[in-house]
Amino acid sequence: VDTSGASHDTHDVRSLSGGERSFSTVCFICSLWNLMESPFRCLDEFDVFMDLYNRRITMNLLMEHAFQSNRPRQYILFTPQDMSATSKKHKNIKILQLAPPERNNEDE
Repeated sequence: VDTSGASHDTHDVRSLSGGERSFSTVCFICSLWNLMESPFRCLDEFDVFMDLYNRRITMNLLMEHAFQSNRPRQYILFTPQDMSATSKKHKNIKILQLAPPERNNEDE
């Protein structure tokens, strides 16, 4: 996919980093969600390639998107990343964290 315009250089999305691609994908999905009626909105491992800065921006974008909705919807976000930096100030945000898996190292 290339984007070009009279006053712009041509940009190839293949040159984006993994985090930039992930952020672009989340923005695209939020746009699609605006057109869909569904009581649930789920994303799985959407932030694994993002750095901390872009991850914060993305989480704020998703929370803003959720709070601006005028219909009751449940957002379910799965991530292997640490969620301690996420705002827990709102009464409707609930973060569930699983315990790390027990690993049996057979090399020992």
